[in-house]
Amino acid sequence: MSLIIRNIVVLLALIFVGFLFFRKNQNKKLNWAIFYSVLFTILSLAIVNYLCVDLGFWSFNEKETNILKIPFDLYFVWIVVWGIVPVYFFKGKYIFLIAVVLLWIDLLFMSELGKTELLHLSDDWLIGEGLLILFVFIPSYLWANFSYLDLYKNIRAIFQIVVMTQLFIIGLPFLLNAYGLIDVINYKWSSIEFQVFLIIVFPALVAVCDLVTKGNGTPFPYDSTKILVRTGVYAYCRNPIQWSFTLMFASLSFYHSSLYLLLGSVFSVAYSFGVSDFQEYPDMEKRYGKDWLNYKQIVPKWIFLWRPTGIPEASIYFDSNCSQCSQIGKWFGKFKTVNLKVKSADNYPGDEILQVTYVDFYGTEYKSVKAIAYALEHMNLASASLGWMIRMPIISYVLQAIVDSMNFGRGIESCEKKIK
Repeated sequence: MSLIIRNIVVLLALIFVGFLFFRKNQNKKLNWAIFYSVLFTILSLAIVNYLCVDLGFWSFNEKETNILKIPFDLYFVWIVVWGIVPVYFFKGKYIFLIAVVLLWIDLLFMSELGKTELLHLSDDWLIGEGLLILFVFIPSYLWANFSYLDLYKNIRAIFQIVVMTQLFIIGLPFLLNAYGLIDVINYKWSSIEFQVFLIIVFPALVAVCDLVTKGNGTPFPYDSTKILVRTGVYAYCRNPIQWSFTLMFASLSFYHSSLYLLLGSVFSVAYSFGVSDFQEYPDMEKRYGKDWLNYKQIVPKWIFLWRPTGIPEASIYFDSNCSQCSQIGKWFGKFKTVNLKVKSADNYPGDEILQVTYVDFYGTEYKSVKAIAYALEHMNLASASLGWMIRMPIISYVLQAIVDSMNFGRGIESCEKKIK
């Protein structure tokens, strides 16, 4: 009887999914919200359930399990009920109420399954349920909500990074390990290997930050940028994310001593030249016109420039009456910066400024630590890399707190000009 009920539930789930695919008057915004929710649910549910089984919270009948340690039909139904149904009907609203309802349904469902031979529940299985709600449903539903309402692009970008990490850094090696092609369990990265890996993925992380803060978009197609980003890491390489992805697979292949992972680099290059270019180039030309064509001619796709020859013009303002500021300004003046004008704060066109200020091509202002970081991008790849590290979200806040605590600019030689 339980097998009949399972088949009926799977059939109903398939009918609902088919309805979504073939219904009239498709809602693009809603479809993308569902896509993000499903994508996150597929990956995080597999990982969290695997950990719950490994921790002994529950276990499924070994005859019906697979490398995910869950029957595929239950996995599919779980994805539909958690990743599709709530988003379709409620579009990201009432998150806590829906979380409670889904938890209640799941408790009843798991309890009934626990009475059969399919599932064995331990005394601590409720902890696993809490982990599923916390790390699977809530993030996936939030991502769908933020996408549907076009909110919090920075958080949506973080979700994208998490998903890519789950898929390529955790999921792919785990899949190869399940088939005995590599050994993930007994492998430990050395500090040097980890540092090399961070160096490889660092340009992609900086690129994501720039796409959000400067381009008003994210790396995913539906969340594409509204402004052509030509500064930051994009002043040195036209496709830093693809560059990082390609070398990331090469590094993973080396770390795990597996040529199978090296195929990821091959597929990444093939996708870039065979698919991405044909889709991206016409779209970029349509959206940005001559700016994109000029940028494409100046900045290479796969190689990092040493000097940012095409970086847009910007200005940085220092207070000449402050010894610390003037010394830093003179230091910038000694180097051959590219399209960076070092000016006195007296020449600032707006209201009087209180800190060293960097103004980019679009008129966006950055103060203090971030101002120095952005100015470093106008020198060369080495100084730009330092600037990228300085302006990373957490690091920049810490450095700014340190600078503020050192009481720079207060006293006889004030960096803060008195406002009249």
